[in-house]
Order: sequence, then C-alpha cells, then structure tokens
Amino acid sequence: MKRFQFQLQSVLDFKQRALDDLMVQLDQAQSRVTAQEYKRDQAQERLVSYDEEFAEKRAEGFTNVEALEYEAGQRVLEQRLRHEQALLEQRQRELEAKRQEVIEARQETRAIEKLKEIRRGEYDEALRKADEKMLDDLTAARRAQAAG
Repeated sequence: MKRFQFQLQSVLDFKQRALDDLMVQLDQAQSRVTAQEYKRDQAQERLVSYDEEFAEKRAEGFTNVEALEYEAGQRVLEQRLRHEQALLEQRQRELEAKRQEVIEARQETRAIEKLKEIRRGEYDEALRKADEKMLDDLTAARRAQAAG
C-alpha cells in the first residue's frame, strides 16, 4: 500500500504560515498597546505633577497672570492626556481585531489538522485491514499447500 499523503497538506502549510504571520502581527500590536499605555501614564503623571505644583503655588500666592498661565498649561496637559488615551483606545481596538483574526486562523488550521487526523486514521485502518487480509490469504495458502 502506498505511503500516506494528505491531499490538503499544501493548504495546511499555507494556513500555518498565515497563522504564524498573524501571531507576529499580534505581538507587534500588543507592543504598540503597551507603548501607548506607557505614554498615557506619562501624560497622566505630568498632569498630576503639574496640578500639585499649581496647588503649591496657589498656597504661596501668585498673580492672576501666573494663574492664567498655569490654567493654560493644565488645559494643554489635559488635552495631551485625552489624545494619548484616544490613541490607546485605537491601539486596543486594533489589538482586539488582530486577536479575532488569530482566533479565526487557528480555527481554520485546527479544522484542517483534524481532517488530516481523520484521513490518517482511515489510512491506518485500511492498512491494518490490508495486512490482516494478506495474513489471512497467506494462512489459507499454507493450509491449502499443507493439505494438498
């Protein structure tokens, strides 16, 4: 009997390579999220630090011009924080989309692998039956030869 050959092996190989590529892209997307979380946290810390400095200056007393300058600086930092947060949310959506792609690719690959396992089982069963038939034929031939 000929050697087992899975007809969809090239498709399985293609799907596996595609899955590997998606896994790399998923890692890159996760890295972008982590980097953006760091930027957002830095913007948050700058705003908190600026607010603390503003509170100290207010306690010491300062002019209206200085108060306006601090408020303008605070608005800029708040805007920067909102911007970093928006970018983070965008990166998180991209990451989730990439996760879904990976899940779908894994499911497709697993389905083909399962089919391969089924076909291999069928092949092994056919091989076992062929071996049994051959042994039965040999035994029958030996009996016939011994009897005849």
